Amino acid sequence: MKHPALIQFRGNVEGVERMIEKLEEVEVVRNKYGIDVYFDDVNTARRFLSKVKKLRPAVVKSSTKYAGLRRGRVRWFFTYSVRFTDEK
Repeated sequence: MKHPALIQFRGNVEGVERMIEKLEEVEVVRNKYGIDVYFDDVNTARRFLSKVKKLRPAVVKSSTKYAGLRRGRVRWFFTYSVRFTDEK
């Protein structure tokens, strides 16, 4: 079963924007705080998040939320908040 996921990028997102543009089948929302990327599957989001963490130092927080039932099974909505630290 696929669980939906959201990665919220906050802070200086310059280096990550190019990586986000290469993603397929995701919804990208830009707001005044940063960039939100919605994924259909949490496993895809986790793989992308591990690539981002190798690229730049960041603080990552995660949370889950009940997203309803599908075919009698519980679905969870995963949220990852990524705040980039200063590299200076």
